[in-house]
Amino acid sequence: MLKTLSIIFPFAFVQLCFSQSPINRTLNNYENVTIDSSNHQVYYEQRLYRNPMVGILELKQVLSTNQVTDFVPLYQGVPIARYKLDSQLKTTTLSRKERADFAKSQPFNARRYKFDFRIQPDFKVNFGYREQVVQSKTNILLQSQLYLNRGLVLNWGILFPIVNDLDNQSLNIRPAPIFLNQFLALDQANYLSLSAGFFYNDSYGFNGQYRHMDLTKNWSFGFEAGLTGFYFFPNNGLYYQPLDELMLLTDVAYRIPSRDITLKLSGGQYLYEDRGVRLDFIRQFTNVEIGFFATATRNGSTGGFNFAVPIPPGRIVQGQRVRLRSTEEFRYEYNYTRGYRIAERYKAGNQLDALLRQYHQSYLQNQVRLVN
Repeated sequence: MLKTLSIIFPFAFVQLCFSQSPINRTLNNYENVTIDSSNHQVYYEQRLYRNPMVGILELKQVLSTNQVTDFVPLYQGVPIARYKLDSQLKTTTLSRKERADFAKSQPFNARRYKFDFRIQPDFKVNFGYREQVVQSKTNILLQSQLYLNRGLVLNWGILFPIVNDLDNQSLNIRPAPIFLNQFLALDQANYLSLSAGFFYNDSYGFNGQYRHMDLTKNWSFGFEAGLTGFYFFPNNGLYYQPLDELMLLTDVAYRIPSRDITLKLSGGQYLYEDRGVRLDFIRQFTNVEIGFFATATRNGSTGGFNFAVPIPPGRIVQGQRVRLRSTEEFRYEYNYTRGYRIAERYKAGNQLDALLRQYHQSYLQNQVRLVN
């Protein structure tokens, strides 16, 4: 029988954490929590930690008296997989029927999510011009998500410019990227992410991603398509160009589980009708991800690096209904050659492969070995 941990909404805007018991204070970090007592498992969603293992270990500690051994993290209300944690970690993918049974037994309820606001830096930099060695563009984004249905989220926020000596964008306060995203887990290994709206990198339009990734296997592949146009917010109003940029990409990836290394070969048509291939080398550490890449397209060849790191302090202030925090992840990429539009693309929220490899069995299992 399912026992639901209800979220009680106070009339006060923020209720400080120290007014709660230690267990309730910890559970307050999580949203949409459901304990299945008969099967010793818990369903939950967390947006504080970049590393899902942090949430599993924290919940294991506070729910030890409930004899919970299985953990099912949710992403936008959609179950990812089931993780059994004893001396080792075992991952079980969820069938289409299991997902349907969960959706039937736990109807979507937006009131089980906090008004969650996150502070995110946005930073671009170029090096090498003789007149100005470093050119940068720095913004601070205050962002949030509105949960509309299971898997369906409206991302919105406000952008505060700090400095810009990189392009001619005015230093005006303006909307941050605003877009709808529908995340779908079709069965054990097939996922979809569909987005529409105003994305990062001054692109608006439509984006669709498909990925086949069994979280217990090493091979995966995916497809991505997008139809976008250029936009920006001047001091007054909105400027945009027609939807005329078609992006069509495919990739195949192989994971070396003992080292948490992913080798990914991708290619197709990037923005500005630039066609070519890209090779990525990605290494996951406990809380940090570092990658190197090389590209060769019709517009030229280049290489560079990228990384993803958590941003401290994490939770800043939190009540039972409202939370202010730093973003769980800052992701940045730098390429050596600029100005030639080599393999350029936009960002539409989370990339499916980057999201799912955080939940891969080997990544989480290797952390359990370190703890033990």
